[in-house]
Amino acid sequence: MKVRKVYLVYIVLSVFFFFSCNSFKSKSQDSDTTIHKKAEEAITPGNFNDNSGIKFDSAAIQKFLSEKPLFREFSKEFDTFYRANNFSYVWYDNNGLIETSGTLISAIENIEGEGVTANVPYKDSLDQLLNNIKNVANNNKPDINAELMLTGEYFFYAKKIWAGSLSSKTTSMNWYLPRKKFSYSALLEDNLSKGTLAGVEGPVIAMQHAGLKKALTHYRDIEKQGGEVTVPGISKTIKPNQASTVIPFIRKRLFQLGDVHENDTSDVYDVKLAEAVNYAKLRYGLKPDSLITNSLINEINIPAKKRVEQIMVNMERMRWVTGDTSSNELILVNIPEYTLRYFEDNKEVWNCNVVVGKPMTKTVIFSGKMQYVVFSPYWNVPPSIINGEVLPGMRRNKNYLARHNMEWNGGRVRQKPGPSNSLGLVKFLFPNSNNIYLHDTPSKSLFSEDSRAFSHGCIRVAKPRDLAIRVLQQMPEWTPQKIDAAMHAGKEQYVTLKKTIPVYIGYFTAFMSSDGQLNFRTDVYKRDASLLEMLMQN
Repeated sequence: MKVRKVYLVYIVLSVFFFFSCNSFKSKSQDSDTTIHKKAEEAITPGNFNDNSGIKFDSAAIQKFLSEKPLFREFSKEFDTFYRANNFSYVWYDNNGLIETSGTLISAIENIEGEGVTANVPYKDSLDQLLNNIKNVANNNKPDINAELMLTGEYFFYAKKIWAGSLSSKTTSMNWYLPRKKFSYSALLEDNLSKGTLAGVEGPVIAMQHAGLKKALTHYRDIEKQGGEVTVPGISKTIKPNQASTVIPFIRKRLFQLGDVHENDTSDVYDVKLAEAVNYAKLRYGLKPDSLITNSLINEINIPAKKRVEQIMVNMERMRWVTGDTSSNELILVNIPEYTLRYFEDNKEVWNCNVVVGKPMTKTVIFSGKMQYVVFSPYWNVPPSIINGEVLPGMRRNKNYLARHNMEWNGGRVRQKPGPSNSLGLVKFLFPNSNNIYLHDTPSKSLFSEDSRAFSHGCIRVAKPRDLAIRVLQQMPEWTPQKIDAAMHAGKEQYVTLKKTIPVYIGYFTAFMSSDGQLNFRTDVYKRDASLLEMLMQN
């Protein structure tokens, strides 16, 4: 199955609103992911194994599922797959078990390396099957229990590793990005045809998965080694060339984490250590200013066990992300990263800082298609802000509306276009039921903060002019000069894009940057712990 243009999200991958996330109902939401497809649509019978054709009694499937109830959730997949292939053995050919069976068993034996903790169903039977595979004399005759066991284990693996074990519960976690859709049966056919195990990820998500999997092993190794260094807090920022008793702790901890490759006991903050500090600060979303601060110390003091859990949580989130979009452009906002990234042909070509919703007015996770650019916009003040801020302000000062360049408009309050408008000089609309969008802002200083959760839910863009130029590159008549004029015209103007651009608002606290570096971010909305608990129970 071929996947096109993607991320995310991390993915996944913030755009929201002046309303509670609990009230959000996105039209793009996939509330009922369809895992199964009709056999005639999903399967090309018997095309994956030139030596197949050894048949079995179809009643064997129901008998097997009655004896192995943990596989009953895949009963439709069993029926779809084997009916389309005339109830033939697929894990056997005339020479015995095919090589892919060993690949599958090996993958399941090492499933923890994929960041899941689920108990493998019928592990003892699987181990016995592995022993039989090793003993060539025992594996050359088709065995129906072994055949169906391998298929059941494949569906289990596909659900845990490629679909995500909690994918059906994403909406209950306020995750409204479109979920990945694929047919387990068609994927099994494809894997057997190619003699390998592979999901349906596009190149961006595949890069994320590979990087996080490697990082998971790294942090598990740190945890196993033990003796993790805890760096003492400091009362004053340490600058390069200064000496401090904390420096040896910093050196050793960064050495443990792999940010420096040589460990010494010098207490002088030298140039080489400053390079490692800046490298680490970038990975944690801190300004690479060469200063040793408590913010950095707090990040590197987080135990490896906690980082392992953080990586596992985000590997699960990555599994939910769809790999299908019809556009060669897309915009990704990752809420904990406070960053907007612009992708063209699966490659990041531009990014800028953003401000997202405060924890009390969370930016929700969803997607839309950017359709309009609005220059010199009015700001239609939401009822919540009218009641909470505007009306109390008017009671205190009868000139409140004039002072804020506001006016009544049909029983509502709106702010007139201009440099002091709360939406700034331009906004970017991707229509949705909660009137959420990207926009400029007159409050530029907030973009220099490390943590940027300050809005009522919508997303403020640090470089709105540059974003407008990129979005409107599909319309050559909109030159930078014309864009500048429209932004400062003081008169609202809507521009309809010739081609909509997908916008994904994701939530990832561990991810790989485009240069292949592992990044961690603070869990600003406190979502990781509940997801981890669900993963452990699943």
